[in-house]
Amino acid sequence: MSLKLSKKQREELRMKFGGRCAYCGCQLPEKGWHADHVKAVYRELEIDREAGKQGQFKLKQTGEVFKPEHDCLENLFPACAPCNLFKSTFSINGFRAEIGRQTERARDYSVNFRTAERFGLVQVVSKPVVFWFEQYQAEVTA
Repeated sequence: MSLKLSKKQREELRMKFGGRCAYCGCQLPEKGWHADHVKAVYRELEIDREAGKQGQFKLKQTGEVFKPEHDCLENLFPACAPCNLFKSTFSINGFRAEIGRQTERARDYSVNFRTAERFGLVQVVSKPVVFWFEQYQAEVTA
């Protein structure tokens, strides 16, 4: 099954990096944030043909995981919903690389982005993706 955190554990996890998302650094509210598995647990999915419209189907989680050893408190980071959902099953470095590709994807697929860039409303900068937890840990150990 899946690890169930107590209220105390959840609050301790939220405060792990100063009450901020481990990835983008946004302030986390008391409720509505996610406990992200740094190393993915890979949840088992099954096809539910009855839940979708005719000829369609939906995927639903069975509750089983393929990497149960990753379902532990030590493997959890506090994350805002957008970061956790985008990270999905990426490793830290895989997630970093995906974030680094976003401006090129926006340029390739979004006329709105290209227009804003042409008019100087958006400026792409080339810099490494550094996560909040990396900055936070560097400050704590300094």
